[in-house]
Order: sequence, then structure tokens, then C-alpha cells
Amino acid sequence: MKKSAQRPAGRSARLVMFSLLALLLFVGAGFWGGTKVEANHPVLVEGNCDEPAPGTTIITGPAGTCGDYDGDGRIGTAEDTDGADRIFGTLNAALGPGTGAAAGTGANMNGRIVIVASGRFSEAVNPMTNAMIDINGSGNVTIEAAPGVEANIGAVLQGDPAGGNNIRQEAIGINISYGVAGQDGAVTLRNLKIRDFAIGVRVNVTSRVNIDNCVFESNRDIGLQTLNTSRVAVGNSQFNANGRRIGTANNTTAFGYAIMAADSSQVRIRNTTISHSLGAGIARINAADVAVYRVKTYFNNPDILGGVVIATDPNFSQ
Repeated sequence: MKKSAQRPAGRSARLVMFSLLALLLFVGAGFWGGTKVEANHPVLVEGNCDEPAPGTTIITGPAGTCGDYDGDGRIGTAEDTDGADRIFGTLNAALGPGTGAAAGTGANMNGRIVIVASGRFSEAVNPMTNAMIDINGSGNVTIEAAPGVEANIGAVLQGDPAGGNNIRQEAIGINISYGVAGQDGAVTLRNLKIRDFAIGVRVNVTSRVNIDNCVFESNRDIGLQTLNTSRVAVGNSQFNANGRRIGTANNTTAFGYAIMAADSSQVRIRNTTISHSLGAGIARINAADVAVYRVKTYFNNPDILGGVVIATDPNFSQ
């Protein structure tokens, strides 16, 4: 009798415990995360192409034609607002919160953006920042091409119907500006080709950036520029012929640097090749702190400008 009488009491205790746990979770969600709007989910970006004409957004053909990853016949800007499928056609739309039928499905400057089909990304320049792609906020943002995918982030789109080639060639390819106290987020760029801009990537303020397996080619003034107190880690990348751009815009440069670290920025570079820059391969300016490990510099002018630490320890932390 005692044994059977204890069972209801045990069940009641468990029910009370689970009810309290559920209440705590509900209250905790409201207390800790109720006022914060974040995405923090992966989104996909399709490729695109110049067929049948530059700027094409509606195509016919099976899935995969012209970078149409999901096979719905839309690429580029037409893919950005067609539905809540977390698949976009432009990098700027994928970075944002999402609009139209895709409202609330973008990365919202906090998430992983994966380019899933090969293509070129030559988007409109923001006149306020003179950059094609702006990354700002407080979240962790990753832009990367999936394995086997060639993602060309370029200033030049042959036959661009919007006439944006010269504007992009005078602009920054990717501008990263994290600069509010207490922001702990970081930006990762992986498996990208960045070419033909005035400055390929500019890193500002207190931004923390990882650059992995990227190619910087033919950017007029600087391939990678770091400013203020930003911290940048570069690995397994290539810098080719920066300063040697040939295009329809003004191609004359006062720099032609592959990498320029200025102000009090900190840059660490490993397993990277820098070659054929019109100016310096690595230029350390002002109080910048630059250290390299297993970095090869060929045919730059000069290879290294300013005091750069050449590390011999694979775990260097200078």
C-alpha cells in the first residue's frame, strides 16, 4: 500500500519540476533575448552569369542553368525577394534582413552566407560609403564560396546594362566597419576572388576579420587595407598584380600596394603569396603592427615597406 501510494506523489513532483523548468525557460527567453532581433542562420546565394545578356534575372532551363541553384528560373535581384526560402541572388540582400516575400530571412548582419553556385557578383555601390558591399553591426558574419564554387567579386561586369563598371572601379569592394564599444563579433571571408576595385577590402575601426583562402587581384590602389585599431588575420591567400589594373576607369595609382596596414591596426599573415604589385607587397604605415610567417613575396616594389616582424615560430604571437 505504501508503495502504490507514493507513485502519485512522485508523478506530482515531476510535473511540478517540469512546469517550473518550462516557466524559467519562458521567462528567461523574454528576459535575455526578447529585445534582440537576430538572424544567426545560414543563407545561400546563387551564382549568376552573363547569358543571354548581362543583367539577366529571369532564365529558362533546368536547375543549375546560369547559377540557378534552386531551379525556379530566377537569379540575381529576382531571387532576392521571391520567397522565404533563404536563397538570395545578391550578397547585399543576403547580408540584410530580407525584404518583400523574403522579409526576416536574410542574415541580418549575423550569420553564414554560402555562395553555392559559381558566378560573378558586381552589385551597386553605396554612395554613402563608396563600397559595393558594406558589413557593419555586432554579429558574426561569414561570406564564403562552397567547395568547388568560384565566386568572383569583381568591379567589372562586361557589358553592364546599368553602366556601373567605372563607379565600381573607383570604389571599395568590401568595407568592414565594426566600431561600437562592446561589439565582439567577427567577419570571415573565405574562398573569394576580389578584383578590379580601387581598394579590394578595407577594414575599419575595431573590426576583427579573418581572411582565408582568398585571392586579391588587380585592385588599383590597395588589395587589403587595415585602419584604426582593427585586427586582421590572413591565411592561405594570394595577392597578385595589385596596382596593375587595366580598365575603363582611371588606372593611375599612388600606391599599388598588395597590403597596407596603417594607424594602430594589427595584421597577422601566414602561408600567403604576394607578387607583382606595382608598389609594396606589404606596407606598414604609422604604428601598425604586422607579423608574417611563411609569407612569400616576389617582384613587388619593394617586397616589404616599413618594420614587419618575420616570424620563425609557427605559433607566432608577436
